[in-house]
Amino acid sequence: MGAAGVALDAPTAAPDAPTAPEVVPEVVCEATVNSIRVQWKVQLDPRVHAVPVKAELTPCPVPQGSERMMPASGPEGAISGTCDFHFLYAGQDHTFRLFVGEGEPGTFSFEGARPTLELRIRTAACGKAVEPRIARMLPADMWPTYVGPEHELGEWLGLCPEDMVWTFSPSFDVLRSLWLNACFTLPSRHSPIAQCPNPIRRYCLDLTKRQPWLRNKKVRRHKSDFRLTVNANFRATFQQCERTHREAGRGSWITPDLIEGLDRCRKEDGELKVYSIELWEKSTGQLAAAIMALSVGDIFHDYTTATMLRDGRSPGAILTKVVGHLLTEAGYTLWYWGFKNPYMGEYDGQYGGLELRNDLDFWPRWRQAREMSCLPGNVDLAKRVPPGGGASHGGLDLAVI
Repeated sequence: MGAAGVALDAPTAAPDAPTAPEVVPEVVCEATVNSIRVQWKVQLDPRVHAVPVKAELTPCPVPQGSERMMPASGPEGAISGTCDFHFLYAGQDHTFRLFVGEGEPGTFSFEGARPTLELRIRTAACGKAVEPRIARMLPADMWPTYVGPEHELGEWLGLCPEDMVWTFSPSFDVLRSLWLNACFTLPSRHSPIAQCPNPIRRYCLDLTKRQPWLRNKKVRRHKSDFRLTVNANFRATFQQCERTHREAGRGSWITPDLIEGLDRCRKEDGELKVYSIELWEKSTGQLAAAIMALSVGDIFHDYTTATMLRDGRSPGAILTKVVGHLLTEAGYTLWYWGFKNPYMGEYDGQYGGLELRNDLDFWPRWRQAREMSCLPGNVDLAKRVPPGGGASHGGLDLAVI
């Protein structure tokens, strides 16, 4: 990150203003094109063990950052903290203020208090990954939602004021970080800019409701016609999804680089699990439907689906119901679908469909899932289905479920 910041002498408080303990601040400040991080440390009087602290940044278009804190002093009688602010405008001057007071949080008022620390900080003119000549062509209101290699992605993405963030010619490391932080990527063959869905309201299925997945009429009537596999041929299945979308006139964001990146994550088999789920018609050997997905901990996210065989049996719907059953059996608790589309309304009732607020509801669940993904015995759909196979062998014959 680039750094910019100048500490100003804190003026002496007026006699009637709330008093603060005598302090000596230390500070490190970093700024990107749309974010500011301030790491601070304040040495307290040895007799003081905890104080109320407030931090603020102005201007700050999205309410965020530290409100009131009550940090306890360390062994050397110092308190410290890190304040992050995101979704700022490029090349804009900001003022950071840190207030350190006395007394309990409920009794001390910061109104009228003088800042212990005051910094002037300017955000960078453009993103680290964006060439200056291209950056000059981009409108100013794009920069607050840019993400790039200079960012440490995390739960702050849940505070985004828009449904999309974007990145520029992302490297594999940036792509993987986005996927691990609940932002899928929609690249374009004709532009270096990739849009990344980050919905303010995310449509999910609560898999703890023990939905009656296999009691669906078409599942019961036609399941014996099909066999299901997981990662039978990831690349070929993904490419078939791309062709199906294109032939239907919907265009496609599925690019060779995207396939390569997700397949690399699949082979790494680490914190991020990646899957192709294939439904095969046994009598013809034809690929009838597919779901492309990833998972982190106990949250499953499908990023595209395709139905190649369209007939009265509704293979795509059968695949959705069977996958819901398998996810529940495997130990997943949430199935994230993305933006809510009208057809999803049928899943609102008995199938546990609901919209989660990105900041208050979804991201706390995602954080827990990431913590779970690093533990032994992490949830993994591939362990629920026999490996390999196709229409005639391997995988799972739906006649037996």
